[in-house]
Amino acid sequence: MGTVEYFACGHCGGTANVLLRHRSDVDFRQRLKDALGFPVRGPGLQTLAAVSLMLAVLRTLGVGIRLFQVLPLTLALGIFWATFFALVKGAARGDPDPEAPDFTDVIRDNLMPGLRGLCVTVGVFLPALVRALSLAPPSDSNLFLLVVGAPLATVLSPAALEDPLTWGLLLLGFLWLPWAWLLASMGQSILGALHPGRALACIRALGRAALQVMGVFALLAVVHAGMHLQADEVLEFHIFFLPRWIAEAMTLLAPFAAANVLGLVLFVYGDALGYLPSRDFLEPVLGTTAPERAPPPLRSSTPGAPEPEPQPELLSAAEVTLRLAAFTKAVDARDVAQALALYAALRVLPRLKLSPTHHLFVGQAAAVEGDFPLSVAALEAAADAAPEEPTAPRALVLLARVQGEKMGNTVRAEELYRYILHRYPETDAARFAHARVPPAA
Repeated sequence: MGTVEYFACGHCGGTANVLLRHRSDVDFRQRLKDALGFPVRGPGLQTLAAVSLMLAVLRTLGVGIRLFQVLPLTLALGIFWATFFALVKGAARGDPDPEAPDFTDVIRDNLMPGLRGLCVTVGVFLPALVRALSLAPPSDSNLFLLVVGAPLATVLSPAALEDPLTWGLLLLGFLWLPWAWLLASMGQSILGALHPGRALACIRALGRAALQVMGVFALLAVVHAGMHLQADEVLEFHIFFLPRWIAEAMTLLAPFAAANVLGLVLFVYGDALGYLPSRDFLEPVLGTTAPERAPPPLRSSTPGAPEPEPQPELLSAAEVTLRLAAFTKAVDARDVAQALALYAALRVLPRLKLSPTHHLFVGQAAAVEGDFPLSVAALEAAADAAPEEPTAPRALVLLARVQGEKMGNTVRAEELYRYILHRYPETDAARFAHARVPPAA
């Protein structure tokens, strides 16, 4: 059947639940500090070196005649955005070693991510661009120059550079950009990622953390601009291919850090953003702390040593028969105290067959008396003794209620309810279980 694990108290031996908390309970600013260092650590540094190498090769191939630049630069654009989205999704899983994008299909794995990333990035600044172009003299062919790749500073007119509305729209686009990228990484369409209402919904869901994210993006924008200036100086060194590779790596530092920050947002607040169910964002309070006490061994530590016989095996057959008769008499007389005392001794005897109704009676009585471990053992025995009898689903319902309502083990209770729905679908027990299963599960 495979191995399972359960949690128990190291002092009393009773079942216990793992204390959980939401990921957002941990200081988000500390998480941001760790996320920003991703491009210069371990797997992030390896990804940075590999992607910058590919981009350097493609950009080198794109130097020369403009007609021949289209294909390598398009592939470079696709590689960059496919890696960016892959880093976001890897960080959203909490994976320290993100998976590299799969470039098996040029259209799906390269061109589509590149088109998505380019359209979303340009889309948030489109209002500012339209405003700036509307201030240019009608005779200028600014739009044509912008399309063919002229620098933005040579395209915009002096009136646009002095227009407060243009700068306001530019600032608005900058604040909008991280949320548009976030929505695109979540699988939204281009129009969905550019929907202002969805960006505002993301900001409301994060609350104060949204301001921290936008502050980090402002810092990364300054760093990115500085890295571009430094990369231009590096390219002045004509040492074969090395300067181009270093320059590409420098300009990728800020985008890769931004991707990891967006993945961190999904890792912590993904349930509020509708990315994954809430139960996926609960983690143990103690983290990976190991238990102070080890469980007792199930077998003798000495190989080949015979295991000691359980004490009840020493009882004679006549005495076992007398105790069983006394137990049956106590059950028939509804003598709860006597029945529980005798059952606690009889249930450890091997090959002893009690009827399912006896197990069920003890399970109910023990639950009323507050002896929940004994109740769990008896109800499990009632369900296992005759799984096809009507007592089995009744015992499982009671077992789920004891686990969830009395012992606080809601996870085990939900598992039992789901088993009832699967094993006994057309019963009153299934109807009762259906009402107890969370709708989102």
